[in-house]
Amino acid sequence: MQKDDFLKELGFAIKMKRMRQKISQEKLAELADCSLSYIGFVERGEKSISLYNFLKVAKALNLDIGDFLKCFLNP
Repeated sequence: MQKDDFLKELGFAIKMKRMRQKISQEKLAELADCSLSYIGFVERGEKSISLYNFLKVAKALNLDIGDFLKCFLNP
């Protein structure tokens, strides 16, 4: 998988988790202590997310990181 494809898939997966929980981008940005524009860039796969910010987003969305990342290991 190419980096651009990975970033798009990861961003889309984060977006779907957020939307299923009926959380706005604004609220996620607040909960994860990130800017709204950064969340948008990540969800569109336009910007890499650091491990630190990924952990903040995962905590804000109550993600089980292991389960969430499994689909990227064995697509």
